[in-house]
Amino acid sequence: MAHECVVLAESPGALVELCGISTLERLLRTLLRCGITRATVVSSTPDLIAARLIEQCRPRAQLILTFAKRSDGPMTIEQIVTIWPDAAQLLLAVRGDIVFDGRLLHFLATQSSPAVLVDSAVPSKFQPLMDSAPNALGAKVCGAALLQRDWVSTQNGPLEKAINNGLEQNSIPAVDVIRRPCYSPALRRKLRPFWFPAPLPDQVKLAESILLNSVQKGTQDLPARIHAPLETFLISKLCKTTVTPNQLTVSWIILAFGTVILFVTGHLIGGILVALTIGILDGLDGKQARIRVETSKTGEIEHWFDSFFEVVWPTALAYHFYVSGQLPNAFFYLALLIGAEALDGIGKLGVYTPAAKSLVGPGLFDQIIRLVGGRRNIYVWVLATCVVFGIPEKALVVMAFWEVATAAADLLHSCWIRYALRARACSDLPLK
Repeated sequence: MAHECVVLAESPGALVELCGISTLERLLRTLLRCGITRATVVSSTPDLIAARLIEQCRPRAQLILTFAKRSDGPMTIEQIVTIWPDAAQLLLAVRGDIVFDGRLLHFLATQSSPAVLVDSAVPSKFQPLMDSAPNALGAKVCGAALLQRDWVSTQNGPLEKAINNGLEQNSIPAVDVIRRPCYSPALRRKLRPFWFPAPLPDQVKLAESILLNSVQKGTQDLPARIHAPLETFLISKLCKTTVTPNQLTVSWIILAFGTVILFVTGHLIGGILVALTIGILDGLDGKQARIRVETSKTGEIEHWFDSFFEVVWPTALAYHFYVSGQLPNAFFYLALLIGAEALDGIGKLGVYTPAAKSLVGPGLFDQIIRLVGGRRNIYVWVLATCVVFGIPEKALVVMAFWEVATAAADLLHSCWIRYALRARACSDLPLK
């Protein structure tokens, strides 16, 4: 369930910019994607905070914001009580100068009982950013808590002190970051849930490097791994511009249609060069959306075009090789390739669906298959290699059998996972 939310925002921490948007703006966009639709921003300078937020409101247009002024000094329990919504038993209180992994806030937002987010094992890389975070029970208090009205009504004084005392006295449960799953279904890789306070000026580079790493997808093919450092460099610049993820998506789609024309007309070298460029652009739109927290259902259209060009590019090549007489059986190999891609899709579904449900990523075997398995980026390299050796028509033959091998591996892996899950379920059954 999504709860009422209060954000404690003060300048300058809440307004520190990281990867193109302020810490507070990032937090509000994240809250919206966690199901929070209403939030009250509490500040001693609400007009200043509101003025900055107006500049970047489009990606969180569905979040209803209200602003409340409080007196200077630490936020107090009494001030929380005055803004507590009448019908709410639980209130999500979040510091506006903290960067949170969306998985952590989503977990809190879906709880039905009070909890405070803590971190008992801060990674060494994060240590320089954590000096300002308070301590309790030998852990860092992260700055996000789901508070209960009954508990708050028995407290007084500074909010931070009350929460720390509640943790020490076991009157409010702690949720430790290290006990949260590390596997991210969205990224298809393990990534420890992260959080950190807004950095000081000399720590901004470190903070941005953490954010840039957090948007990199796992289970990549070999070309994508080679592209990754360049993509990260480009995103580190693009995220600070007004370029939107949708603009990046439209750009590579237009180029992809141009590649179809080049392949159909036999301009293979030009098509390969454009296709290699698309291999980089195709990774930028998703990263731009994740780094600026601008993900949306509209962005899912990109996945449809990914699948579309997985079929259309080989079809364009098959047409050229058939018409030119270079490969009379071109459409046979095309049918073999498309059929294998369909079967491979079923195999992938059987691998990734259990991984997403269990929050445990696929193992080494899947990583190897993803590294060298048949995908559009790999096939561009196959085509380029065949063109270099003067046998371009053989590329379609290689693609077809490469995809057959990939589909066979994924289907066998999917069957093995299903067998292992069934065996585990049987072993868990009670003896009669």
